[in-house]
This record gives sequence, C-alpha cells and structure tokens, in this order.
Amino acid sequence: MDNLKYLQNETSKLLNLYNASLFNDVIRKGKVLIKKFPNQILFYNATALSLSSIGQHDESLKILKKALNLQPKNIHVLNNSGLVSGNMNNQKQARWFYEKALSINENFVDALLNISQLDLSENKTKEAKKRLDRALKFCRSKGQEEIINSSLGFYYQQIGDFQKAIKCFEIVNKLNPLNTFSDKAISLIYKYKDKNDAHLKLMENKISLTKSKPHLQSLYFALGKAYEDLKEFEKSFKFLKSANNIADEKFNYNIKNDEKLFSNIKNLFKNFDKKNQINSEKKMIFIVGMPRSGTTLAEQIISSHKKVYGAGELSFLEAEIRKKILVNNDFIQSTISNIDFEKLKEIQEEYLNQVNLFDFKERIFTDKAPLNFRWIGIIKVLFPNSKIIHCQRDPMDVCFSNFKNTFTSKSISFCYNLNKLGHYYNLYSNLMNFWKQLFNDEIYDLSYEKLINNQEEETKNLLKYCDLEWDINCLSPHKNEKLVATASLAQVRSPIYKSSIKKWQNYSDNLKDLRNIIND
Repeated sequence: MDNLKYLQNETSKLLNLYNASLFNDVIRKGKVLIKKFPNQILFYNATALSLSSIGQHDESLKILKKALNLQPKNIHVLNNSGLVSGNMNNQKQARWFYEKALSINENFVDALLNISQLDLSENKTKEAKKRLDRALKFCRSKGQEEIINSSLGFYYQQIGDFQKAIKCFEIVNKLNPLNTFSDKAISLIYKYKDKNDAHLKLMENKISLTKSKPHLQSLYFALGKAYEDLKEFEKSFKFLKSANNIADEKFNYNIKNDEKLFSNIKNLFKNFDKKNQINSEKKMIFIVGMPRSGTTLAEQIISSHKKVYGAGELSFLEAEIRKKILVNNDFIQSTISNIDFEKLKEIQEEYLNQVNLFDFKERIFTDKAPLNFRWIGIIKVLFPNSKIIHCQRDPMDVCFSNFKNTFTSKSISFCYNLNKLGHYYNLYSNLMNFWKQLFNDEIYDLSYEKLINNQEEETKNLLKYCDLEWDINCLSPHKNEKLVATASLAQVRSPIYKSSIKKWQNYSDNLKDLRNIIND
C-alpha cells in the first residue's frame, strides 16, 4: 500500500512539473521513475514529450520505442511517437504512427486531431475536415471540445471562410473564457469599427483576469490590432510593445548566433564554382525574403497559374541542412566544394521525398519559406534549375509588420525586439547583396510596392521570369483557393490594396531607434 501511495505521489509531482513546462526537471525525474517502475507507461510519455520539447527528438523516440516494446498497441504512445516524428519533420513517419493508433481505435480523438493537422499541412483539406468532424463527434470532455473547435477555427481561417472561423472561436470563448488564443485568431480576420465593439470589450475585460504570460501575449497582440483598426496608434503600440516584451523574454534571441551563421554561409560560398551543382530536372520556385515582405501574396499570384502548385511554407530544406551539414551554426566543412557529394544528394532526395507526400498534379511547385533566403547558395547547388523570387518591401514597413505579428517558428524570434529586429534586417540585407553578386540575374527581385501600384505589368514580368505563359487568373490572387496559414491569411483573401504601404509612419515616434539602426 505504501508503494502504491508513493507511486501516486510521484506521478502527481511529475505531472505538475510537466504542466508547468519544467521539462528538464521532468526528464531527470522521469528517467529515475522509469527505472523504478518500468511498467508505468505515463513516465515514458512524460519524459519523451519533455525531451522533444527541448529539441532532443532522437532520445525521445528511443524512450517511446521502449514503451512500445512493453505495450505495442498503446494508442497514447503511438500518438506521441507521431508528435515527435512531426517535430523532426518526418511527416511520413508521423502519419504512420497516427494511422496505427487509429487502426486500433478509429475514434481516438488525440490522433484524429494530430493527423488532421498533418493533412492540412499537406493541403489535404477534405481529409482534415472529416477527421475534425469525427473528433468533435467522439470527444468526451470540455477540454477536448475546446481544442477541436480551435482546430476547426484555424481550418476555416486557412481556407478563407472567416465567418465560420469566428463562430468556432466564439464557441472556444464560451467553453473557456480565459482562452485568449481564440481572441488573437479572431483579431486577424475581423475589422474593429468602434470602441463599443463587443469583442473589443470582451478582450479588455480579460486583461485583469489573465495571469498566464502566453495568454497575455496573445491578448495584447489582439488588442494592438484592434486599436490600430480604430486608429488609436499610441494605445495600439502600448499593447504591441507589451506583447513583444513577453515573447522576447521567452525566446531570449541572441543576434550573435545569426551573425555567426551568416558569416559561415558567406565563407561556405566564398570560392563557389558551378561545377559543385547537382543535376536536377525538377521544376520549382523558391519565394524568399524577410517575413511579411509579400511572400504569401507572391505565392498566391504564381500558384493561381494552372501549371503551378502552391506548397506553402516548407520546413524540409532547413531541417535537412541542419541534420546533414550544419552543427551549432557551423558547417561540417568550410567550403561547399569540400562537403561530401553524397551528403548534398541526401538533402536533395529527402526534400523531394517530403514534397512528394503532397497531393498535386501540377508540374511546378512553390516553396515560400521566407527564411530560405539564407540557403540560396545551397538551393542553387541542389536545384540549379530552380527559380528564386526575392520579395522586397520598404524596410520600415517590413520590420514593423514583423513586430505587429506573432509567429509559430522559433526561427523568427528576432522580431519581438525592435533593436534585434533592426540588426537582423541588416544581416539579411547584407547576405542578399552577397547572393546577388554571386548569382547575379538568377535571383528575381519582386518589389512589393511596385506590385501593388502596377499589378498587371509586375505580374507579367514575374511570370516571364518563371518561364510561365500568361494566365489571367494570376491577376486575382484573392480568388486562389489554396490554404493560407500565415499572418497574411486575411489580407490575401482581399483584392490587392495600397493601404499597407508606409503604414509604419502611424507609429513613427515609437520607431526612431529602429529607423536609425536600419539606416546606419
């Protein structure tokens, strides 16, 4: 009996640590408990998920494998194995684990939710919706209902049905009034018209009730957007600054890491010779630039063409580069010519294998991960026939647009501090100048402002560079039905408009330091 009580106490302690996101403590305690109680699967799950949360995915999977050896049909372990595989960008393996869990219990809500997100990431919208509907049908708790309605809201957001999205997020608010992630989601797709707006008042009332920093961050970003709509720019900036302070503290971004990476990238291609390029016939278009520079709009335009499939922001290339040839921002060799050909070939093949998981028939596809601007040299080695579109936008507009938004990727953690953001922009600009000297006219510069002001001519020039014949559909990117999951999801569903140009000037008094950094 004492042993049972001890087990219950230790389980409770471990779960409290996990719920508090104290992952290193969970790992230390979990490993000890696994040795003491090797048949308690919960200890394996908590330890493995904590390992994955701090980036130790391989070790996480090893622990889950031990759990599966004990209980091969444990749907929770299978589901968690899928989550960790997804964190490793191994979509194929993740899907296998989810489907295995669902073959054991077809109504397992957690696996239905996770595989629906995988479906969405691969543009399989019908499958995603079916799984979400099934999950909602079989959910058995208020907490699950909240998560599923959130997922349905994000689904409707991405396909452009904003009315249904808002209804789902309103259900979330009723289920859990302190869930501010739903408020942030609503703010992206809703126009606030006056101070008496019901949703604005709801958010203001939540300020004193919200204690969690992540929820406060979402609430402040949403309120910043609302007050910008109302043209109360000082109040808007106050909330945006508060939101960014929370995010900046969480990510603790250090510009020196990127200074090192960018320097190493330039050294890698210092004596580049086109003899290093790998033969590839695959037709693809990489759309790169600073986040919020118009990359989503560019993809919507190009993928409106009948011969082009828009794959969205793909993380595969960076994941493979970091797995195969980059360790702690140091390349395994100092120059690209010294990197083993087989390593480069593996990156190329794995990237294409991941793309082939998408369901499309078009002969050309786009990859619009903005930060691929760092890998332009490697792209030209792996895919010498690829087209590279570099999206450019007024530096102050692009930087402030980053500051106003929140991102899921840790790679964009430079954007939550105006000083860091300005210095990162300068690093980006310097690297792009390096690539242009190296590849000259192989990179197409697409000006956001020129595109907005002269849409038809700029669209024709863009298609010409991509070796695509004219397609009238490319003039109506807002009618493109492809999924959009970025911060631009509301803007790209509207016809092209000019009001986003020089928008930073509404906040000019608060952005003097940023302007000085960029102009140095």
